Amino acid sequence: MKKNLLRILLLFTVLTAVGCLGDDVDIENNRRILVKGKIIDPQGVPIPNISVLTSGFGDELGRTSSDSDGNFKLISLDEQFDPLDIFINYENFTNTQDFYSSLAYYSPEHTDRVLYDMGTIVLGKRATLNLILKNSSGTEDILNYEIKFTPSLCELPLNMTNPTENCDLSQNRSGSLSPSSENQPFYINSIQNSNVIFEYSINDGPTQTIEIPLTNEENTYVFEY
Repeated sequence: MKKNLLRILLLFTVLTAVGCLGDDVDIENNRRILVKGKIIDPQGVPIPNISVLTSGFGDELGRTSSDSDGNFKLISLDEQFDPLDIFINYENFTNTQDFYSSLAYYSPEHTDRVLYDMGTIVLGKRATLNLILKNSSGTEDILNYEIKFTPSLCELPLNMTNPTENCDLSQNRSGSLSPSSENQPFYINSIQNSNVIFEYSINDGPTQTIEIPLTNEENTYVFEY
């Protein structure tokens, strides 16, 4: 009796999951895939309760969370035609632990893989930088700048040919400020204990570099020129 009840509940769960999919999702013969891995922090400590979600063209196919040892194993539906995407602690799809970073793995095309072993995934704690470029010299200086940082949401290809690929300093903002420019603020979402690289030149002079360490959850740096 208990076995029959368990089977009924399992069937209900599968049918409910399929029923929640979008109209554009095409599942062939209830095909399943296995997604597994382990989530740790930069010190190697396992992180529990981190959400893991699979998606096909924006439609949820399955989800789970990491256990007390940081491990996760997800048996997910597989979309027949659209590429599979995997989201780790990703705020657009599910409740997240806001103090940890997010990862989005995007497939360039559909594959027939049935196993996605994600290996060990490292999530750092989020940090913000309030960077202010302050025009206070009263001269005719022109400031050229480039800001490089590691984003708190890292986007990577799912079928990586280089398994060491990451998002270190993968985002940048650049521009130029004239003598009449007002103070320019930048709000940067990055990773705690990483560095923001601020490169600048004044009046097309030699490029100078400042490394701004993100030692706290919230950080402020004012650059006057």
